Amino acid sequence: MLDLVRFALAVFACFRLAELIAIDDGPGDILKKLRVECGAYDYGEDGRPKTNLGRLIECPYCLSIWLAFFIAFAVTPLPIDWRLLLYWFAIAGGQSFLQSVARRE
Repeated sequence: MLDLVRFALAVFACFRLAELIAIDDGPGDILKKLRVECGAYDYGEDGRPKTNLGRLIECPYCLSIWLAFFIAFAVTPLPIDWRLLLYWFAIAGGQSFLQSVARRE
């Protein structure tokens, strides 16, 4: 598969996963329940979730950094080398761009 196609698929996968986890409710509200259990809706005095996991799971931009790492690991050709870091940040950056275009928060 061409590197550009692989990269585009990785960016779209990261975008969709981040939106699915951070924004969408999912079938039977299962993802919303997951966010509740992780503390995404338990706000502190500063207006942000009290727990680190709650902050991570409620923000598609924050979540995409970690999702992009695992996706980059999956698409980096063997042997794993410096390209993993490049793919990681490129996928996260592409996801952030798509998130800002979609304007869904």
